[in-house]
Amino acid sequence: MNRDELIFHIDALLKEEWIDGLNSSPAGEKALKLKELENTCFECKRCRLYKTAKNLVFYDGNPNSSIVFVGEAPGADEDEQGKPFVGRAGRLLTATIENLGYTRNDVYICNILKHRPPENRNPLPDEIEACSPYLIEQLYIIKPKIIVALGNFSSKFILSSDEGITKLRGIMKTSPLGYNVMPTFHPAAILRNPNLLSELETDIKNAFALM
Repeated sequence: MNRDELIFHIDALLKEEWIDGLNSSPAGEKALKLKELENTCFECKRCRLYKTAKNLVFYDGNPNSSIVFVGEAPGADEDEQGKPFVGRAGRLLTATIENLGYTRNDVYICNILKHRPPENRNPLPDEIEACSPYLIEQLYIIKPKIIVALGNFSSKFILSSDEGITKLRGIMKTSPLGYNVMPTFHPAAILRNPNLLSELETDIKNAFALM
């Protein structure tokens, strides 16, 4: 082996060791597990939604964040782009996060359902039952300090509560799985009633305070 071949060989070994070290680190291991889960979701046929959706909508943002935003289901824009909260409601959520001094890269954003219900209808109970194990696994991998539950479906599911979002919002609670949860209005509700914007901002601000 000549000098150039030796240098190339050592360089390759160093890169391999670095990659192995990255994958075995907490952040690297988390990224790998989430990618495996995403691949599993991509192949999922537990419910009917994969038949009508264009794209899997798994997450956006930072998997290493201490705060996770959870909505109910993707809409038309999300289905088109394969990312959660990128439509009108998503832009409102992004603006609210940015007004508090953060960006989408500082948080993790996902939904209970990973495929869009037709015509943006509400999630059906059997769809939530089929898809919620993926959300539970996402949260288990990320281990957030706090979850912001956006809207009625997300709040009631994560808190295992029968109460509606009007009663739940703004009150920090602990979910049956042990997570701190801040229930708040879905950004789509703010688009229908802008008077609720201050409540959304306050709730998210209080959630960020736990980070």
